Amino acid sequence: MNRSKIFGTTIAAAAVLVAVIQFIPAPPVLVPAELPAEQRADHRLLNFEGVPNFRDLGGYRSEDGRQVKWGKLYRSATFADASRADQAALQTLKLDTFIDFRSAAEKIEEPNQLPDPPGFTIVDIPVLDDGNKALVGEVMERIETGNFEGFDANQSMLQANRQFADEFTPQFRTFIHTVLDADGAPVVWHCSAGKDRTGFAAAILLRILGVPQETVIQDYMASKEPALEARSNQLRMLKLFKGEETAEKIAVLMGVEEAWLAAGFEEIDATWGNFDKYVANGLQLSAADIQRLRDNLLE
Repeated sequence: MNRSKIFGTTIAAAAVLVAVIQFIPAPPVLVPAELPAEQRADHRLLNFEGVPNFRDLGGYRSEDGRQVKWGKLYRSATFADASRADQAALQTLKLDTFIDFRSAAEKIEEPNQLPDPPGFTIVDIPVLDDGNKALVGEVMERIETGNFEGFDANQSMLQANRQFADEFTPQFRTFIHTVLDADGAPVVWHCSAGKDRTGFAAAILLRILGVPQETVIQDYMASKEPALEARSNQLRMLKLFKGEETAEKIAVLMGVEEAWLAAGFEEIDATWGNFDKYVANGLQLSAADIQRLRDNLLE
């Protein structure tokens, strides 16, 4: 067989393989709340095809000895690449409310792929709308020019978390009251990567439920690997075409650091006095509201 025939046969075989792979059904999504109790924590990160960093916050212990109910609180990244199988699986979660923290520009760039009709209420709470657009514009310009002089990705994320605790308190107040109004029915909230805005929202909610700070940080940091994995192809392309320095700078933005969340909580103390005053005056939750949240979401 000559080289051209070998090449042609190889290409044909590869095409057949790709076609076959496309028709291999994805494994069913494992829902922690439907698994035996001892298996749930191992499947906290749900195995959606195209929805990265989708996690159940169930099982975390509160300081009073109770634990967050499984199947009630979900955090996630974008649904822009949700497959039809993902959308079908999403409906099995019996969601009451779907909260989107993304900016208007993000929604246009990566529109969510959701069931039609969705079967749940969609609540838009844009956070960092103009600021996110400006940051993305600056980053894209620096990627094009290769000039990162004076750009500190870590400082950008520290500042963002300080803003969450101060400037964007009204938005996170709406988030908390949306969860409260769901009366214990399943809720999911997400942003683009499911780590910053989504992470801060999860952190303050868990704190309100009485989950210790150490556990809150562990949940926050659990986003790092899924977030970087979801953008791994982009990082490889950046490294290939724009160089290692560019890829490293962008990887910082795509990751998660404990100091970022710490900056948010430090800003809460600086602005509001302490976390309890932030909850009472910033988030405007009464003692009865807090008790209702805990009764609905802890067991």
